[in-house]
Amino acid sequence: MPIFEYQCNQCKKEFEKLVFSGEDKYISCPECKSKDARKKMSVSSFMGNNSLGKCATSSPKDFS
Repeated sequence: MPIFEYQCNQCKKEFEKLVFSGEDKYISCPECKSKDARKKMSVSSFMGNNSLGKCATSSPKDFS
């Protein structure tokens, strides 16, 4: 049950959401309630499992 970061395409609010398998279709913005949100890419997504050794501590980046 990973926590993903999202950004609302309507109001631009950034938020985190604990997402269970298959629930990512139902993500809505906590600010404006829009269902038009996109998942943000985190730095650790680009790195392999062993590239950092331990847990990654860097902040996610927005590549838009």
